[in-house]
Amino acid sequence: MRITVSCSAALPLSLSLLLLAGCGNLDFPDLRGQAASSAPVPAAEPVTGAPLDATGGALAVPEDVEKDMVAEAEAPAASSIFTGTEQVVASLGDPAVPGLWMETSLVGTEQQAVLRSASGAEVQVTLKPAANGGSARVSIAAMRALGLPLTELVELQVRPAN
Repeated sequence: MRITVSCSAALPLSLSLLLLAGCGNLDFPDLRGQAASSAPVPAAEPVTGAPLDATGGALAVPEDVEKDMVAEAEAPAASSIFTGTEQVVASLGDPAVPGLWMETSLVGTEQQAVLRSASGAEVQVTLKPAANGGSARVSIAAMRALGLPLTELVELQVRPAN
């Protein structure tokens, strides 16, 4: 029985054998059973509240600016009662949660509101405080009532219910 090998198949095979033959003289260390790193990890430097300049040095903050920054940090993130009218961009919320609702950073406690789509459709919903302060999320029932696509971001007008 005679086996013939074409030139195109022999070249990659011979090249592979040549490369493998060159690996025989390499000395690979035995790393089995060793920890990933035995060097101690340096401790991180403590973080201070002072802003830093481009070189890493602390900047001097004027006292009135610092007072404004502290007042903003201590202010509540959202008022407990939403008044007025707001335009928000919303996405579909958790489809497993039933009801007509919208999670938003506009409120600190639950309250009733009316959502209006760009086409003029309206639905009354319960505004719920957003857990992470992110973008608005609307229930699947509210999205369907407004005739909105479930897979897109939508712009809605939000106003308190009368």
